[in-house]
Amino acid sequence: MLIRVNVYWSCCLVYKFVLSELFECRLVDSESYAFLSQYHKFVQWWLDQTKETHRSYDSLRDSLYKEWKENWKGYNSQHAQTSSLVAYSILKSSKQPTTKENMGNNFAVISPNIIKIEETNQLVFPTMLTKKAHIQLIPKTSTQQILLEQTQNGYWKLGQTFLTDKWCTIPFTRYLDLTTEKKDPLIQELLK
Repeated sequence: MLIRVNVYWSCCLVYKFVLSELFECRLVDSESYAFLSQYHKFVQWWLDQTKETHRSYDSLRDSLYKEWKENWKGYNSQHAQTSSLVAYSILKSSKQPTTKENMGNNFAVISPNIIKIEETNQLVFPTMLTKKAHIQLIPKTSTQQILLEQTQNGYWKLGQTFLTDKWCTIPFTRYLDLTTEKKDPLIQELLK
């Protein structure tokens, strides 16, 4: 378990807890397989379309977003956001052009705006307007199972999730006011 604590100041002491967990997973339905194989094509499309150097992520996304929506009709627009961000990161970190041959396949970055965990420990998110992907999470520790249950009950929010066909990394986030929630047993355990 990775823990990152960010402090935000206001009239009281508020902490942002982020716990990132690596889960084994299994793709449950044909939509999850299809989406995972399609996602690298989204990223490659952004890379192929980029003819100029973009000073910011916003300029890259804004200049090509409408064209992406035309080329990938029906797909949830959050996938345009995440795939353009991945492409921008690749462009900024690499001096060499990235091609389909040297870009890893079978991964996707899923926006926290569209992802949820269902009672069956399944990660669910829309791929297209009428379709959803289901990913079975396989908790290996009691902490992972507790995090999943607490997320279903609204205790944690999900962050941007990195998904492959065998595993996924999920950040769990919670803002806490330690002046009022300092007796929370889970938080007390984390602060030890």
